[in-house]
Amino acid sequence: MKYLAIDIGGTYTKYAVMDENCSFYEKDKIPTAQDNLESFINMLVDIYKAHAEDIEGIGISSAGMIDSETGFMYNGGSIPCISSINLVEILEKYCQVPVTVENDAKCAALAELWRGSLSDCTNAVAVICGTAVGGAVICDRKVMRGKNFMAGEFSYILTDSEDCMNSDKTLAMTNGVPALIRLVAQKKNISAKELDGEKVFSMANCGDHEVLNCIRIFARNLAVQLSNYQFILDPDRIAIGGGISAQPLFLQMIKEELKKLSSVFPYDVPIPDITNCKFFNDSNLIGALYVHLKAREEKIDVNKVKEFMDFLQDRREGQYLRELFIANNNLGGNKDETQI
Repeated sequence: MKYLAIDIGGTYTKYAVMDENCSFYEKDKIPTAQDNLESFINMLVDIYKAHAEDIEGIGISSAGMIDSETGFMYNGGSIPCISSINLVEILEKYCQVPVTVENDAKCAALAELWRGSLSDCTNAVAVICGTAVGGAVICDRKVMRGKNFMAGEFSYILTDSEDCMNSDKTLAMTNGVPALIRLVAQKKNISAKELDGEKVFSMANCGDHEVLNCIRIFARNLAVQLSNYQFILDPDRIAIGGGISAQPLFLQMIKEELKKLSSVFPYDVPIPDITNCKFFNDSNLIGALYVHLKAREEKIDVNKVKEFMDFLQDRREGQYLRELFIANNNLGGNKDETQI
């Protein structure tokens, strides 16, 4: 079977037709429509209609605080028009297939857990350095979401206790790629508009010592946070994602700074095991597919149990198993027992 994976970004929306083995049959991108909710939904529906005959479901990756179980988006990150909506309910009205949605950084982490650099880990952390700093925490091979769906939202971490009321001192502002570009632009006395991440590393790889020092500072700031994550979570491994993670120099400097930080302590402490994400720009698409496939599996499992319960509904064992199933799967509460 084939599925449509969609990765919604602030500038572009990428999409791919894929199968359950992660094979890509088609991949493309279009500018993200974000003027209003109607144009945004029309964009997604148009992508679906162009592939409707071939696909069995849609998995979406998006920035923002998202309840992936219900499809409700508390906010849409850099796309305000999709805040406080249930994206799944809206899309399923227009598309004749099941839809799932998950936070983009969590999708990236799940892609690595499924088939990437975290595939042999039980507990792990993914840190995605892009415009801001996304992330995810993996515990017992499941992504942690938290009460407010904020687990792993590293961008909000404050980095300066002496200036903690300044939003410029969040990790998003100090360790997103634009922060590195600003650092280099200031040092070289040029406009930040003349630079991007690729050009910065090109300058460094050509031996520009000022740029090398800027990257060192940037890597040290991130290494401090990675060291903190190690002590809080003690993960098996930390994977660094985003386009910048493809630069060997960046990973090398992070590892060097982590080793220096470990010398601060008067006794031996674990140095985080750092690697880069395997899938780079495809990670969100692969993670969106993974989330969708897992949701389909869980729905099938529950449906099978419901069929079994219906078969036993007139027998004493059926009532007992029904009550046990509701208790163990948290399907009681506000839900009508007759739904099981």
